[in-house]
Amino acid sequence: MRIQIITLLFLSILTTTYLGCSSDTDSEDCETITCVNGGAFVDCECVCPQGYTGSDCSIQVTPSKVIISKATVKVFPLEKSDGSSWDGWIIDPEEQLPDIFLTFSNDGNILYESDFYYENALGGANFYEFQLNLELTNFQATYYVGIWDYDGTAGSELMTLYGFDVYTGSNGFPQTLQVISQENIIRVDLELSYQW
Repeated sequence: MRIQIITLLFLSILTTTYLGCSSDTDSEDCETITCVNGGAFVDCECVCPQGYTGSDCSIQVTPSKVIISKATVKVFPLEKSDGSSWDGWIIDPEEQLPDIFLTFSNDGNILYESDFYYENALGGANFYEFQLNLELTNFQATYYVGIWDYDGTAGSELMTLYGFDVYTGSNGFPQTLQVISQENIIRVDLELSYQW
């Protein structure tokens, strides 16, 4: 009986060792791929982050929408092209500064207009933030950001307008997009998010 137990124990050890060391077709060595754009090499393939696909995560996926959640005005024309004040018709010089608000448009259609303005906006290191939730889906179109001087019943004046592409197939999904032009005297930083 003792010999049978030892024999069974010996056979059990051999069987476990043989099965544990047997080759498994699922664990064959594979060629390592360098994954780009934040992809991770797992189980012989690249696992791509959202927004990328392909064997090495090199193909950028077009999102279904780009959302602008905030616009920060950093540069705007401090005076009109003729050198006069925006609100020059007001007697008090401190009140002649523009009361700025924003619009976003496409093909002449206003997609967003801020429902408030910054009174007597100063240039320089003063930044003006506008919270919004503008969802854009047409990436073939050029969008325009406009900075306006609110003049109440006298009517508002367009201070500057500049076009931008909210998405390109190679821009890498920036979280901040700078709309900037020296000629148009404008800089507006846009905070972006993406949906697929």
